[in-house]
Amino acid sequence: MVRMLKLGALAGLAGGIAMALFLFAVGEQSIRDAIAIEDAAAHASGEVHEEVFSRGTQVLGGMVGSIVAGVLLGLVLAVVLASVRHRLHARDDWRRAMLVALAGFVTIALIPALKYPANPPAVGDPDTIGRRTTLYVIMLAWGLLSAWGGWRLSLWLRERRTPEHLRLSAAVGLFVALVGLGFVVLPGTPDVVTAPATLVWRFRLASLGGAAAFWSVAGAVLGTLLVSRAPDRVASPAPAAVP
Repeated sequence: MVRMLKLGALAGLAGGIAMALFLFAVGEQSIRDAIAIEDAAAHASGEVHEEVFSRGTQVLGGMVGSIVAGVLLGLVLAVVLASVRHRLHARDDWRRAMLVALAGFVTIALIPALKYPANPPAVGDPDTIGRRTTLYVIMLAWGLLSAWGGWRLSLWLRERRTPEHLRLSAAVGLFVALVGLGFVVLPGTPDVVTAPATLVWRFRLASLGGAAAFWSVAGAVLGTLLVSRAPDRVASPAPAAVP
Protein backbone atom coordinates (compact mmCIF):
# COMPACT_ATOMS: atom_id res chain seq x y z
CA MET A 1 0.00 0.00 0.00
CA VAL A 2 2.89 2.38 0.75
CA ARG A 3 4.17 1.89 -2.79
CA MET A 4 0.69 2.54 -4.18
CA LEU A 5 0.37 5.75 -2.15
CA LYS A 6 3.72 6.99 -3.46
CA LEU A 7 2.66 6.30 -7.03
CA GLY A 8 -0.69 7.95 -6.36
CA ALA A 9 1.03 11.06 -5.02
CA LEU A 10 3.21 11.25 -8.15
CA ALA A 11 0.20 10.77 -10.38
CA GLY A 12 -1.73 13.41 -8.44
CA LEU A 13 1.21 15.80 -8.75
CA ALA A 14 1.23 15.35 -12.52
CA GLY A 15 -2.53 15.75 -12.69
CA GLY A 16 -2.43 18.83 -10.45
CA ILE A 17 0.17 20.48 -12.67
CA ALA A 18 -1.92 19.67 -15.75
CA MET A 19 -5.02 21.13 -14.11
CA ALA A 20 -3.19 24.30 -13.00
CA LEU A 21 -1.77 24.90 -16.47
CA PHE A 22 -5.11 24.24 -18.14
CA LEU A 23 -6.99 26.59 -15.85
CA PHE A 24 -4.37 29.29 -16.35
CA ALA A 25 -4.33 28.92 -20.13
CA VAL A 26 -8.08 28.52 -20.66
CA GLY A 27 -9.85 30.00 -17.66
CA GLU A 28 -7.72 32.98 -16.59
CA GLN A 29 -9.10 35.35 -19.19
CA SER A 30 -12.66 34.59 -18.12
CA ILE A 31 -11.76 35.40 -14.52
CA ARG A 32 -10.12 38.67 -15.52
CA ASP A 33 -13.17 39.66 -17.56
CA ALA A 34 -15.44 38.85 -14.63
CA ILE A 35 -13.26 40.86 -12.24
CA ALA A 36 -13.42 43.81 -14.64
CA ILE A 37 -17.22 43.65 -14.63
CA GLU A 38 -17.26 43.41 -10.85
CA ASP A 39 -14.90 46.39 -10.48
CA ALA A 40 -16.96 48.46 -12.90
CA ALA A 41 -20.14 47.73 -10.94
CA ALA A 42 -18.42 48.63 -7.67
CA HIS A 43 -17.08 51.87 -9.14
CA ALA A 44 -20.51 52.82 -10.45
CA SER A 45 -22.04 52.29 -7.01
CA GLY A 46 -19.29 54.30 -5.31
CA GLU A 47 -17.86 51.31 -3.43
CA VAL A 48 -14.10 51.03 -3.07
CA HIS A 49 -12.46 47.60 -2.85
CA GLU A 50 -8.86 47.47 -1.75
CA GLU A 51 -6.93 44.65 -3.40
CA VAL A 52 -5.13 42.66 -0.70
CA PHE A 53 -3.19 40.54 -3.18
CA SER A 54 -2.32 41.34 -6.78
CA ARG A 55 -3.86 39.21 -9.52
CA GLY A 56 -0.46 37.66 -10.20
CA THR A 57 -0.18 36.55 -6.57
CA GLN A 58 -3.71 35.16 -6.70
CA VAL A 59 -2.91 33.20 -9.85
CA LEU A 60 0.25 31.75 -8.32
CA GLY A 61 -1.60 30.82 -5.15
CA GLY A 62 -4.37 29.21 -7.16
CA MET A 63 -1.90 27.14 -9.15
CA VAL A 64 -0.13 25.98 -5.98
CA GLY A 65 -3.51 25.12 -4.46
CA SER A 66 -4.44 23.11 -7.56
CA ILE A 67 -1.21 21.13 -7.32
CA VAL A 68 -1.65 20.43 -3.60
CA ALA A 69 -5.26 19.37 -4.17
CA GLY A 70 -4.05 17.18 -7.03
CA VAL A 71 -1.62 15.32 -4.77
CA LEU A 72 -4.37 14.69 -2.20
CA LEU A 73 -6.78 13.46 -4.87
CA GLY A 74 -4.01 11.30 -6.28
CA LEU A 75 -3.75 9.58 -2.90
CA VAL A 76 -7.51 9.00 -2.95
CA LEU A 77 -7.24 7.59 -6.48
CA ALA A 78 -4.51 5.20 -5.36
CA VAL A 79 -6.47 4.00 -2.32
CA VAL A 80 -9.63 3.36 -4.35
CA LEU A 81 -7.71 1.58 -7.09
CA ALA A 82 -5.93 -0.63 -4.56
CA SER A 83 -9.31 -1.53 -3.06
CA VAL A 84 -11.10 -2.46 -6.28
CA ARG A 85 -8.37 -3.45 -8.75
CA HIS A 86 -8.92 -7.17 -8.12
CA ARG A 87 -12.61 -6.75 -9.03
CA LEU A 88 -12.08 -4.81 -12.25
CA HIS A 89 -12.12 -7.00 -15.33
CA ALA A 90 -9.59 -5.06 -17.37
CA ARG A 91 -6.56 -6.18 -19.32
CA ASP A 92 -3.96 -4.39 -17.19
CA ASP A 93 -3.48 -1.83 -14.43
CA TRP A 94 -3.36 1.06 -16.89
CA ARG A 95 -6.93 0.39 -17.96
CA ARG A 96 -7.98 -0.19 -14.35
CA ALA A 97 -6.49 3.15 -13.31
CA MET A 98 -8.25 4.92 -16.17
CA LEU A 99 -11.59 3.33 -15.23
CA VAL A 100 -11.24 4.51 -11.63
CA ALA A 101 -10.15 7.96 -12.82
CA LEU A 102 -13.18 8.15 -15.11
CA ALA A 103 -15.43 7.25 -12.18
CA GLY A 104 -13.72 9.95 -10.12
CA PHE A 105 -14.29 12.58 -12.79
CA VAL A 106 -17.96 11.69 -13.18
CA THR A 107 -18.79 11.51 -9.47
CA ILE A 108 -16.53 14.23 -8.03
CA ALA A 109 -16.48 16.76 -10.87
CA LEU A 110 -19.21 16.24 -13.48
CA ILE A 111 -22.29 15.44 -11.38
CA PRO A 112 -21.91 18.35 -8.90
CA ALA A 113 -21.07 20.69 -11.80
CA LEU A 114 -24.25 19.75 -13.63
CA LYS A 115 -26.40 20.62 -10.61
CA TYR A 116 -24.35 23.51 -9.21
CA PRO A 117 -22.01 24.77 -11.96
CA ALA A 118 -19.08 27.01 -11.11
CA ASN A 119 -19.57 30.74 -11.52
CA PRO A 120 -17.01 33.51 -12.13
CA PRO A 121 -16.31 36.24 -9.55
CA ALA A 122 -18.99 38.55 -10.99
CA VAL A 123 -21.71 36.05 -10.06
CA GLY A 124 -22.82 35.19 -6.56
CA ASP A 125 -23.94 36.89 -3.38
CA PRO A 126 -21.31 36.65 -0.59
CA ASP A 127 -24.13 36.12 1.90
CA THR A 128 -25.13 32.84 0.24
CA ILE A 129 -21.67 31.26 0.03
CA GLY A 130 -22.36 29.03 3.04
CA ARG A 131 -25.56 27.67 1.55
CA ARG A 132 -23.99 27.21 -1.88
CA THR A 133 -21.07 25.29 -0.39
CA THR A 134 -23.39 23.07 1.64
CA LEU A 135 -25.55 22.23 -1.38
CA TYR A 136 -22.48 21.46 -3.48
CA VAL A 137 -21.06 19.11 -0.83
CA ILE A 138 -24.43 17.35 -0.49
CA MET A 139 -24.59 16.82 -4.26
CA LEU A 140 -21.00 15.56 -4.26
CA ALA A 141 -21.75 13.08 -1.47
CA TRP A 142 -24.95 11.99 -3.22
CA GLY A 143 -23.03 11.32 -6.44
CA LEU A 144 -20.51 9.18 -4.56
CA LEU A 145 -23.32 7.31 -2.83
CA SER A 146 -25.03 6.73 -6.17
CA ALA A 147 -21.83 5.33 -7.66
CA TRP A 148 -21.39 3.05 -4.65
CA GLY A 149 -24.95 1.81 -5.02
CA GLY A 150 -24.46 1.01 -8.69
CA TRP A 151 -21.16 -0.75 -7.90
CA ARG A 152 -22.70 -2.88 -5.14
CA LEU A 153 -25.59 -3.87 -7.40
CA SER A 154 -23.11 -4.89 -10.09
CA LEU A 155 -21.21 -7.10 -7.64
CA TRP A 156 -24.45 -8.63 -6.33
CA LEU A 157 -25.59 -9.51 -9.85
CA ARG A 158 -22.15 -10.87 -10.75
CA GLU A 159 -22.32 -13.30 -7.82
CA ARG A 160 -25.59 -14.56 -9.25
CA ARG A 161 -24.01 -15.04 -12.68
CA THR A 162 -26.23 -12.46 -14.33
CA PRO A 163 -25.23 -11.86 -17.99
CA GLU A 164 -22.84 -8.94 -18.27
CA HIS A 165 -25.06 -6.81 -20.52
CA LEU A 166 -27.93 -7.08 -18.03
CA ARG A 167 -25.67 -6.55 -15.02
CA LEU A 168 -24.06 -3.40 -16.41
CA SER A 169 -27.37 -2.03 -17.64
CA ALA A 170 -28.93 -2.48 -14.20
CA ALA A 171 -25.95 -0.89 -12.42
CA VAL A 172 -25.85 2.10 -14.74
CA GLY A 173 -29.63 2.44 -14.54
CA LEU A 174 -29.57 2.53 -10.75
CA PHE A 175 -26.74 5.08 -10.78
CA VAL A 176 -28.57 7.37 -13.21
CA ALA A 177 -31.83 7.02 -11.29
CA LEU A 178 -30.20 7.93 -7.99
CA VAL A 179 -28.38 10.91 -9.49
CA GLY A 180 -31.61 12.07 -11.13
CA LEU A 181 -33.38 11.80 -7.77
CA GLY A 182 -30.74 14.05 -6.23
CA PHE A 183 -31.18 16.58 -9.02
CA VAL A 184 -34.92 16.68 -8.41
CA VAL A 185 -34.90 16.75 -4.60
CA LEU A 186 -32.12 19.27 -4.00
CA PRO A 187 -32.95 22.96 -4.59
CA GLY A 188 -31.35 24.99 -7.33
CA THR A 189 -28.55 27.48 -6.87
CA PRO A 190 -29.63 30.46 -4.76
CA ASP A 191 -27.81 33.05 -6.87
CA VAL A 192 -29.15 34.88 -9.89
CA VAL A 193 -26.72 34.95 -12.82
CA THR A 194 -26.43 38.54 -14.05
CA ALA A 195 -23.10 38.31 -15.90
CA PRO A 196 -23.03 37.80 -19.70
CA ALA A 197 -23.92 34.23 -20.60
CA THR A 198 -20.88 33.82 -22.83
CA LEU A 199 -18.55 34.75 -19.99
CA VAL A 200 -20.31 32.47 -17.52
CA TRP A 201 -20.22 29.44 -19.81
CA ARG A 202 -16.60 30.03 -20.79
CA PHE A 203 -15.72 29.96 -17.11
CA ARG A 204 -17.84 26.88 -16.40
CA LEU A 205 -16.40 24.91 -19.30
CA ALA A 206 -12.87 25.91 -18.29
CA SER A 207 -13.52 24.71 -14.73
CA LEU A 208 -14.88 21.39 -15.95
CA GLY A 209 -12.01 21.09 -18.44
CA GLY A 210 -9.51 21.58 -15.62
CA ALA A 211 -11.09 18.69 -13.73
CA ALA A 212 -11.00 16.55 -16.87
CA ALA A 213 -7.32 17.40 -17.34
CA PHE A 214 -6.56 16.32 -13.78
CA TRP A 215 -8.38 13.00 -13.81
CA SER A 216 -7.19 11.97 -17.27
CA VAL A 217 -3.54 12.80 -16.56
CA ALA A 218 -3.57 11.37 -13.03
CA GLY A 219 -5.20 8.13 -14.18
CA ALA A 220 -2.86 7.74 -17.14
CA VAL A 221 0.26 8.46 -15.06
CA LEU A 222 -0.77 6.12 -12.23
CA GLY A 223 -1.58 3.35 -14.68
CA THR A 224 1.71 3.87 -16.53
CA LEU A 225 3.69 3.75 -13.30
CA LEU A 226 1.96 0.57 -12.19
CA VAL A 227 2.56 -1.16 -15.52
CA SER A 228 6.16 -0.02 -15.87
CA ARG A 229 7.08 -0.92 -12.28
CA ALA A 230 5.31 -4.27 -12.21
CA PRO A 231 7.62 -7.04 -11.06
CA ASP A 232 9.14 -8.95 -13.93
CA ARG A 233 7.81 -12.38 -14.46
CA VAL A 234 10.14 -15.12 -13.35
CA ALA A 235 11.41 -16.89 -16.38
CA SER A 236 10.66 -20.56 -16.60
CA PRO A 237 13.75 -22.67 -16.01
CA ALA A 238 15.25 -24.13 -19.14
CA PRO A 239 14.70 -27.84 -19.54
CA ALA A 240 17.64 -29.93 -18.48
CA ALA A 241 19.80 -31.14 -21.31
CA VAL A 242 19.30 -34.73 -22.24
CA PRO A 243 22.61 -36.53 -22.01
